[in-house]
Amino acid sequence: MRAPLDVDTDEPVPSYAFDPTDPWTQTFQAGLERAGLRGRRVYEVGVGSGANVLFMLRDCAASRVAGSDLDRRLPELARALLSRTAPELADRFRPVHGPVSLLDVHEAVTEAAAADVVVACLPQVPDPFDPLYARFRTAQLKTAAHPGDPGDDHVAHYYPWTAFNDRPFNSIGMGLIEALLTRLKTVAPQAEVVLNLGCRIGKATLVQVLRSYGYRTEELASRIVRQHAGTDISFFVALETAMRGTGYEQDVRCEFYADPEGRTQLSARQARALLDTDPAAPVYHEICVLRGHPQATGGLL
Repeated sequence: MRAPLDVDTDEPVPSYAFDPTDPWTQTFQAGLERAGLRGRRVYEVGVGSGANVLFMLRDCAASRVAGSDLDRRLPELARALLSRTAPELADRFRPVHGPVSLLDVHEAVTEAAAADVVVACLPQVPDPFDPLYARFRTAQLKTAAHPGDPGDDHVAHYYPWTAFNDRPFNSIGMGLIEALLTRLKTVAPQAEVVLNLGCRIGKATLVQVLRSYGYRTEELASRIVRQHAGTDISFFVALETAMRGTGYEQDVRCEFYADPEGRTQLSARQARALLDTDPAAPVYHEICVLRGHPQATGGLL
């Protein structure tokens, strides 16, 4: 994989847009490089700054990339980035104007239906301001959330838990991703899906979610990264607490580490205790890029 992109642009880049030097982006791109995108049409859910659009067109030789974002500014920012950095590729990018939540507008559905591959990096942690999550946290941890003022990057870390409470895996933070998979099974049933995922609920659980929607899974890349200071992990502590004594503790196991090599595993409770004592404490977790190959027997099992 090439060195991180040196982007020369005067466009304002929101702090939550993809940073080419960020380990999440680097891991995502390592997975995309192995995803066999040459000559294929791609739809990206959440284009960010356009770093991945440029990477998929230039480094992975995708034939065409379309993409949308919840922030209406970002598809145009991605187009500006591409026009300045690789103008010869600009006509191979189709920005879907937004704001677009997942695939909730006609243009997004049309573009996704024409894609061979759909890629995304979506939040897996409930919004601390969400009323359903607030009740869950209070019931399990006996403390209320004090999230403070949400920053510009709030939507990059959290998703509205209540809005996806009809999804079976929403209880473990996968509701937003489930909603995307459900939509894809309808509008793009033959498309592969490539997801950049945090493994804090365990990689085996992530695989189970994809399989339950009819995808054969393949790991394309993984890396252990520092827990981001902007994401509160109290949800995982509450989840562990809720699982205790139910018989499902072994089915969903939160996975954190005390070292970047992943030698010393921590529970969510242990990780939270370290961070409560010292917000700069070394706490890590794995991220991975999973590819889902659609199977003929798709649908929720």
